[in-house]
Formats: sequence, structure tokens, C-alpha cells
Amino acid sequence: MKELEQYRAAMSRLPEGCREAEAQAERQKKLSVELVDGMPGAMSLSEQTELFVRASGEKTGMVYTQKLDEDPDKVIRQALVNSEAGQSPKPEPMCAPGLWEQLGRSQTREEVPVPEVSVPELKEFGRALSQVLQKECAQGDRVRISLGQTILTMGLVNSLGMDTAASGSRYTAEVMTDSGYAGYLSAPGLEELSADYFLEEMERWKRTRLPVIPSTSGIFRAVLSSGVVNNILITAWQMFTGSRALGGTTPFAGKEGQQIFSPCVTIRDYKGGRDSKNSVTCGFSWELDCEGVPSQDLTLVENGVLKGWMHNLSSAWQAGAASTGNAGRKTLLSGNIHTDTLIMPKNFTIESGNASLGELLADCGDGIYIFENYDQFHALNVASGDFAFPCKGIRICDGKLTGVMEGLTMNGNVAGLFSHIEKLGRDRAVNPLVMYDSYTVSGPSMLVRELRISG
Repeated sequence: MKELEQYRAAMSRLPEGCREAEAQAERQKKLSVELVDGMPGAMSLSEQTELFVRASGEKTGMVYTQKLDEDPDKVIRQALVNSEAGQSPKPEPMCAPGLWEQLGRSQTREEVPVPEVSVPELKEFGRALSQVLQKECAQGDRVRISLGQTILTMGLVNSLGMDTAASGSRYTAEVMTDSGYAGYLSAPGLEELSADYFLEEMERWKRTRLPVIPSTSGIFRAVLSSGVVNNILITAWQMFTGSRALGGTTPFAGKEGQQIFSPCVTIRDYKGGRDSKNSVTCGFSWELDCEGVPSQDLTLVENGVLKGWMHNLSSAWQAGAASTGNAGRKTLLSGNIHTDTLIMPKNFTIESGNASLGELLADCGDGIYIFENYDQFHALNVASGDFAFPCKGIRICDGKLTGVMEGLTMNGNVAGLFSHIEKLGRDRAVNPLVMYDSYTVSGPSMLVRELRISG
């Protein structure tokens, strides 16, 4: 990356007392257009580059800047000064080229140009998508579409000899109607923003437009929509990080090789936008993480058995394991930049099954269909797995949806919930992680044997 050119030279002249140093750059370029009933509306184009510079003496310090022309020697010296206030008692590990060699991968120093979509192309695609969706809407029900492309380029140089960069692209579509439908899809290619996906989701949404009936408490057989599952995963992915396993702050710590979920459940974190069946999981194709470690497809749970953890360099060093290329950063809800290298998923997903929604409802028999849940950041305790999600449900009688029950709470524990799964849907909903949409979670609808509901 051109933004790292000056830092590349600075790595050979580190200041006195600096043992190691590193500069990592992230550039995001975003283009988006909006259409209402096929007519173009607002358009936006933005580009931002962030630099994260680390320097290690007795400890490690960090400097964050968007000033690309700032003297790199000065920035490295400031990072070294900042290390004196570092929380960790030891220097943080940095990636060496040997790690790439061990994995049989070679560094790519120059970023590969990513094809950029044009505004006319986005508008034309949006018009075609709008025409298809409008046919399924009631007269006068306007369709609002937001289409976008995000190009993410990451690069890293350090004093150990790392010098690598990679780029990826992701397309998104958001669809809203005046009647209340809202849908989101992300894919590696523009043509994969399928109208069929939104048509199927709109049909599912229409099935929930039923009269309100009195709420009932109890333990039910239940079908969870893919959106509900994803709202659980937005928080629950943290339960599969190496740092929590080491600290004992996940209920699955020490259970490697054990059956923790139903045999239906396989959980993977994909480096790219496609799964093992070549189906789109969404998101970017990550060739490296923010520590310069090669990304990889990672199996966390296979047929219900816990296989391992997501690691960054720090947690891997503590565990005596290898980093899985899951170092990342995200913006805090306060709007501040998180400069620490956290463990983050890339494209975290529960693999889909083969059942349609109709088959799940029929197999449920008598129970409840949970189609909305809320408060995903406060409703789940990742240390224990306990949850209490406010939600809406529809009573299922003899496999048929009968009426909406509001003001409900679904209670339980992630381990128990996922152990009671009997069948998985063939659908997949996708959610970007809040405040940093380069990382995603996704999962299917599911039939569970029992779920406690209070209302």
C-alpha cells in the first residue's frame, strides 16, 4: 500500500529502546445509491484511511492517526512513549514472515486492484431489482432500495520483515417498503444480490401479518426465524474466542472435543464470502487480519462437537497455539476507535440445513414461531450463556400459524438452546456486526425441541 511506503523505510531505523515496530493501514472506499420505486435518489462516495502504529520496548504502545503525511519516525517514537502506559506487562507479539511460510502461503506486497462498480451500473441494477419487488407489493406500497459497494484494503509492514497487503470487495442491498418489510443482503458480487432472496423473505414476512391474540407462557416446541438466530449470534460469537476460553469466561471453556450442541450444528468462520458448498455467506474475502496473519477457514463446532477457538497472536501465544488470523478492530458504540487488536470473526456462520419454513412449522406441530427479538447487546451473558430476549411470536397449531403474541420474553441458555435443535432451515440471514460492517454473522432458521417463553 502506498500509505505504508514511508513506514517501510522507517522500520530499518527504529529509535533507541524500540525492539520492534509495526504499521498497519486500513482503507475503506464506499459507494452507495438509493432508489425509490426505481427512481434514483441520494448518492454518496467516501474514502478513509486509518493508520495503526505499534512500537515495543519493555511493553507495547499504539498511535492511531489519519494523517498520512505525518513523519513516520515521529509517530513510532510516540508509540514507544505510549508503551510506558501499556496495560500488558510484556510486549505484544507481532507477526513474522515465517508464519506465512509454515502455512505454505506467500505474502503479496502490492494490493491487487479491485474492480469498481460505476454509479450507472448500480442505478440500473437497482431499477431492475425494484421492478421485480414492486410486483409483489400492494398498490401504493413504495419500495426503497439502497445499493452499495465497499472496497477494503489492508496492509502491514513491521521490523520483523512482514510486508503484505490485500484488497477485497463486498456489495450490499437494503430493501424497505412502506408497509414495514425490511431486508438486508451482502454478497461478493453485484449479481448475487438476488431478487429471489428478497422475494422469499418478503413472503416469510407476510406470513407474520396476523391478528394479535392473548400471550401464553410456558415451555414450547419452537421455530426460530433466521433473523432471531442472527440476533443471538451478534453477541454469542464472543463465546468462541481464545481469550474467553483462557479466562474461563465462556461456558465452553475446557470442553474441546466434547459434544456441546445438537449434531445438527456446525459453526464455521470463513475467510471468504462463500461456504464449503460454494453458497454465499456474504462479507469480504479476508486474506490477512489486522496483525498480518494469513486468514483461514476455521471450524469451531462440527456436528455439535467443539473443535477449537478463534485466536489472535496474543491469545494464541498464551494458549500455546497458532493464531487463526482472527485479529480485528471495531468502532466502539461511543464512536471512539478501538485501537486494541481484539479477536473478531470474519464471516461467522451456523451452517444451513435443508428444510423449508413450511417443513419446520409442520414438524413443530403445536408450539410457537419466534420471528422477532430485540436488545441483542444486553439480553445474552456471554460468560454464562444465559439469555432473556424480548421477542414476538406466533402461535403454531397443527403446523399452522394462527395469531401473533406480543410482549414475550424467550429465556434460556445458549448451550441448552443449541442442544435442543432438531432441524435447520435452508435459508440464511446475514447481519453485519454493529459499528463495523466488515465482519458478519449469519445463520438459518431452526426447529428446537423446547423453549421457555414468558409473557
